[in-house]
Amino acid sequence: MLPVLALFGVTFAWFLLPMVPALRELLRPTDVAPLQVVDRSSGYVAYFARNFRSYLERQMAALPAEAQAGDYLGKLPDGTQFIRVHKSAEGLTHEAGAGTENRLVVLDAPLTLPGNEMFLMEVYARATLIGGPHAVYRAIYAERDLGLGDGSKVLRWAHAGGTLGVSGHCVLRGRVTSDKRVVLGHNVVFERIGAPVISVVRENEPPPPPPSSPKEFRLPEGSKRVGDHMRVTGDLDIPEGVRFLSSLVVSGTLRIGMGTIVEGSVKAHRDVELADEAQVRGAVVARRRVMVGVAAWIGGPVIAEERIRLGRGAVVGGPEMPATVSAPEVELANGATVYGQISAPMGGRTF
Repeated sequence: MLPVLALFGVTFAWFLLPMVPALRELLRPTDVAPLQVVDRSSGYVAYFARNFRSYLERQMAALPAEAQAGDYLGKLPDGTQFIRVHKSAEGLTHEAGAGTENRLVVLDAPLTLPGNEMFLMEVYARATLIGGPHAVYRAIYAERDLGLGDGSKVLRWAHAGGTLGVSGHCVLRGRVTSDKRVVLGHNVVFERIGAPVISVVRENEPPPPPPSSPKEFRLPEGSKRVGDHMRVTGDLDIPEGVRFLSSLVVSGTLRIGMGTIVEGSVKAHRDVELADEAQVRGAVVARRRVMVGVAAWIGGPVIAEERIRLGRGAVVGGPEMPATVSAPEVELANGATVYGQISAPMGGRTF
C-alpha cells in the first residue's frame, strides 16, 4: 500500500501546485490597492443609449421631406412604427388611439406629460421632457433634462444629456445615466446608475481638510507591514478623532471612529463600519458589508460582497475623483452622493 499512497500523494501535490498562489491569497490576502472600476467601464455605462441615438439619427435622415417637420405618424425606413411630435403634447394625445404605446416616439418640443402613459418602445426627446406620474417607459433618451414622475417605471434604460430627476417611488431597471447629474427621490429602486454626480434629493461635496492635524493612531502589538500596507489579525477598532497614515488590511471587522481620517485604503475580511464624519482617502473593500455613517467620506471605490449602506450626507468620490459603489445591494440615505457609478445587481434603493 505504501507505493500506492506515495503515488497518490505526489499526484495530489502536483495537482495543487498551480493553485498555491490562489490558496495563499485566500488564506492571507494582501490586495488592498484601489480598484479602477470607473476608468475602465465608464465609457460603456451609456452603451445602449448611445447606440439608440446613432440608429435613430440614421433612420430620421432617410425619411421623406414631409416627415422632417411637423407632427407625423408613419414608419421609419426599417419598418418601425413611429410618431413624431413637433410642437406640443396634443399631437401625442391625438394619436393615442392609433397605439402610441406600440410606436417609437420622437419629441421635438419641450413637453410636460400628464401621466399614466405607457411607452412600450423607445422615446427620443430632443428637448426637455418632464414625465407625469405612474408612466411606464421601455427606454428613453433625452438630449437635455429629463424628469420622471412619481411612481414611474423604466424597464430597460434611460439617459439624459442634462439633469435626470427621478421622483419618489420610481423603479429603474437596467442602466440609468446622465451626462450631468442624476437626482433621486425617496423610495426609488434601481440597479445601475452612472453620472458625474449621483445624489439623493440634494448633492453634497467632499469635506474640506481639517483645520489641524489629528493625533496619529498606532496599531496594536502584533500588527505587521506587508508591502505597502499594514495587516491586523482579528477585529480592529480605530478610536474617534485620530489619523492613520497607511493602508490597512484587517482579517476581521474594521470600525473607524467618528471624525477619524485614514490616509490610505482599507480592506476587511468581514465588515467595514465608518462612524459619522469619518474619512477614508482611498478605497474601501469588504467581504461582507460596508456601513457608512452620517457625513462620512470615502475618496475611492467602495466594494462589498453583500451590502453597502451610505448614511445621510455621506459622499463617495469627488468632482475630480470619480469612484464606484458596487455591491449586490446598495442603500442610499437622504443627501448621499456618489461621483461616478453605482452598481447593485440584486437591487438598490433610496430611503
